[in-house]
Amino acid sequence: MIELDRDAMTPMYVQLANVLRDRIRHGQIPVGRRLPSQSELEAETGGVVSRRTIKTALEVLANEGLVQGVQGKGVFVIALPADPPASE
Repeated sequence: MIELDRDAMTPMYVQLANVLRDRIRHGQIPVGRRLPSQSELEAETGGVVSRRTIKTALEVLANEGLVQGVQGKGVFVIALPADPPASE
């Protein structure tokens, strides 16, 4: 289940993109694999986010070059995210 904080300052689509990015980074969704569909992600969040929010989160990942949509097949991981900067 994906847990998102509706009361946080961070928008829901950014929270969802962060969760998916972490799953990709940690190999839970490897390169070449399909991400869960929008309806699967909606169910995984317990229905607290709209499909538009999910689509926006996927667009964020696509703009980062991590995922790519394939017509009629879904959204696939095409690259690993860069490691976050080390905190000092």
